[in-house]
Amino acid sequence: MKYLDCSVKEGLRMYPTANIANSRRCMKSTTLGEVEVHEGEYVLADTFTLHYDPEIWGQDANEFRPERWMDADRPVAAWLSFGLGPRQCIGMRLAQMEEKLVLAHLLKRYDIVATNDTEDELTLRGSMTVAPTSVSVQLRRRKLVS
Repeated sequence: MKYLDCSVKEGLRMYPTANIANSRRCMKSTTLGEVEVHEGEYVLADTFTLHYDPEIWGQDANEFRPERWMDADRPVAAWLSFGLGPRQCIGMRLAQMEEKLVLAHLLKRYDIVATNDTEDELTLRGSMTVAPTSVSVQLRRRKLVS
C-alpha cells in the first residue's frame, strides 16, 4: 500500500486537479520578497510551477517517479494538490482513500495496457480545474487465484 500511496501523491503532483485554487486575499499591505502586496489584493500559488520545480523535486521533476515520496524530506508547502493549512480541502483524506480503493481494486483485477492511441504525455484542458482531454488504455482481466 505504501507504493500505491506514493503513486497517488505523484499523480496529483504532476496533474493537480485544482491547479490555481490556492489563493488568499491580503488582509493588510505587506512585502513578499521584493513584491509589494496591498490590502485587498489576492496572492495566488501557481501549483503547476511549484510541483515541477527542479529545486524542490529534482532534475527529474517532469518524470512520474513515485519513489520520490518514499522518504520525502521537503517543505510541507511543496505539494499543494489539496491546498494547505486551515483552508486545505476538507475532503482530501476521503478523496485519497477513494482513489486508492478504486486503484487497488482495478490493479487486483486488471492489467492496464497502453494502446496504439495512448499518448506519451497527457494533454490537459481547463484552467481552474484541469482534466486530460483523453486517456486511452486497455483493461485486460487477470485470472484471479483463489
